[in-house]
Amino acid sequence: MVTRIKYYRKDPNDKGRGAGVYYHRGKGYYSKYSVERDKNKKSKNWRVDPVGLPKKTRVPQISDGKLW
Repeated sequence: MVTRIKYYRKDPNDKGRGAGVYYHRGKGYYSKYSVERDKNKKSKNWRVDPVGLPKKTRVPQISDGKLW
């Protein structure tokens, strides 16, 4: 995602997609965020964040970027 998601009462692009959560993709275009669609996408181009990684491990774990 390019920017943070934000709730809009109507489609910011006036394309008739209705109220919902949108994110800005650049150059004035917004995309509607869907949890179901996001769950089915495979993550790629990730990198390991050293925060929270055990010092003794040689195999870093893949995460979705959320550090609890």
